[in-house]
This record gives sequence, C-alpha cells and structure tokens, in this order.
Amino acid sequence: MYILMVRLKVKDDRIDDFIEASIGDGVGSVLGEPNCYRFDIIQDDEDPTKFAFCEVYEDEAAFQYHTMAYHFHQWRDASADMFAEPPEVSFCRSVYPAGPADWDAYRPGAVDDPAFQQGTLHVIHAPQYVQADKVDDFIDAVTLDGIGSTHEEPGCLRFDVYQNIDDPTELYLYEVYVNAAAFDYHVATPHIKQWRDTVADWYDEERRDASMTGNMGARRGRNVWPPDNFNWSSGQPDF
Repeated sequence: MYILMVRLKVKDDRIDDFIEASIGDGVGSVLGEPNCYRFDIIQDDEDPTKFAFCEVYEDEAAFQYHTMAYHFHQWRDASADMFAEPPEVSFCRSVYPAGPADWDAYRPGAVDDPAFQQGTLHVIHAPQYVQADKVDDFIDAVTLDGIGSTHEEPGCLRFDVYQNIDDPTELYLYEVYVNAAAFDYHVATPHIKQWRDTVADWYDEERRDASMTGNMGARRGRNVWPPDNFNWSSGQPDF
C-alpha cells in the first residue's frame, strides 16, 4: 500500500469551508477512484483548526491518478487560502499490518440517511520518531501491541503502523476506537504497558520534542469523513 499521512492547520474562520471542501475530495477519491481505499479526515478534539488525512492507495501510480482527478484539483484550488501553516505530508508504507488486512473504507450498502452520517469515533494520528539503530526493534515491539489491540480489545477497530518511505526513522500510529472510552481502556491494557516500557529509551527525543509544537504533532479526535457506518475495521491481522 502507498499511504499519505497528512497534517494540516487551517485558519479559525475557514474551518467549515475546509471541512466541506475536504469531504468532497474524500468522497470523490473513495467512491470514484478504483485504487483509492481510504481517505480518512480527522479533526483534533483540543484544537479544531488541526486536521489530519490518512489516504491509502494501491500503489504510487494510484496516487498519481488521484492527483490528476477533478475533485483533487477542486479541493486544492478551494483550500489554497485556508491554511494557517503549510501542510505536512509523509509518504509511507504499512509495516503493520504487513499481511492480509481490510483496507477498504467503503461498506457496500452504507445508507445515505443523515441519521447515519455521524462521526463519533476516536482516532489517533500520531508520528513517532525513533533512533536509527532501534527502528526494527521498535517495529517488532509495536506490532505486538497492534496484535494485542486488534485481537483483544472489542473497542479497537484498527491499529496501523506506517513508515515514512524517505525517512525510515519516522513512523506513524494510526488507531481507530469506537469512542474515547475505548481508547482509555486501551491505554490501561497490559500489552500497551509492555510496549511503552520496551520502547521508552528508543525515541529520538529532539525530534519528538519538536513534534509537540506547531503543525507537526499528533491529531486525536473525531472522524469528519467517512461517517461511522463506513468500514473502519482492519479485521484482526496477525502480522
């Protein structure tokens, strides 16, 4: 898979305009492009001007196809003056799941009734900066956490780990929970404690500290699009 992890910050008075334009791009991508599997739009709970995209394509060619689509150009032109800071984009591959998993966002038969078009999930879109000689060990450790999360927690719909293609020391956690309480349950589990203890000294602290400011940090919030009745689960990947 060819994955874009995008972090954006928009102007205070353009939030609604940005949401409208971005949903148009997401709908066009997932429903109109044969090899675009996901175009998730997340809005941060604490700072509503901060957004994130998680875009999943079959390969780089499918992404290039996306960049030529009318709906992408429409979004690009409409949003050009909406940003408070330049967007941050990382081109990634999936390291967990590395095997079979459910990537499709569209759920056949998803209804259009407005009563079902809600965004009540709790999504984590978080960069992780790791010391170069600890990257492989970090991936092994976080994979065990991902398996524990998707297999043992009924409220965890997906726990993906992506790696920047151009910078292997930059990884992303992309986690989806049915609500904030399910995430609270997750952070109290034995498997996440084991993971945290294992990787505690493996971070690049300078880059980690820098990511806490500006547009670089994590996004934790609701799904703007797709709505809850689309497919958010990755299944139960074993590796």
